Amino acid sequence: MKIKKHDQLGKRDGLPKDLQKLLEKYPRDSWGEDVLNGNWVAFWLGRHSLFRKISTSINDIIEHKLDSKLSTESFLRQYSQLMSLMLKNLDSHHAVEDNYIFPKFYNKSKQFIYGLDLLENDHLLIHHSIDNVVHAGNKLLSLGLAIENSNLIDDLGKYKVINDKFDTLLKSHLNDEEDLLIPLVNKYGEEYFGLGH
Repeated sequence: MKIKKHDQLGKRDGLPKDLQKLLEKYPRDSWGEDVLNGNWVAFWLGRHSLFRKISTSINDIIEHKLDSKLSTESFLRQYSQLMSLMLKNLDSHHAVEDNYIFPKFYNKSKQFIYGLDLLENDHLLIHHSIDNVVHAGNKLLSLGLAIENSNLIDDLGKYKVINDKFDTLLKSHLNDEEDLLIPLVNKYGEEYFGLGH
């Protein structure tokens, strides 16, 4: 299904209004322990929490390096480890969602097909943004290994702009994904979608 231009990730502010009906009935503050601790939901939200933590850690080391609170060597080591962790986990997470999780929701929640298509389209946009981050990050790593600390600061400032865009897209997507799928699980239960034991 074609995604409307104003509904694209980075152009929208939360889920489109017509996809928020179930969220209005089951808002975040009503998500109870019984839903949040379900086998699938707990694991899935745990992955989302991991991505948010990695993203925050990357932002922190960028800020520390820009503020000269971190050596180039320490920054490069931490950045390389964190970005590797992000890429490895995000790629496998999206593959599982696209090939296993989303099809289960497609089969049981026809009225939310546009929302599911929207989330899959988000994955494409996030991976395009990741390509930009990886390209800029590899350049940064090469420069950091080859030149003096002061030169890295200028390039790190440029990299930060690219990373901030990725960070914004990722966090917006995670929120929207949760706002669409958790209310569905809240209403029907994990077993209805074939996600429980």
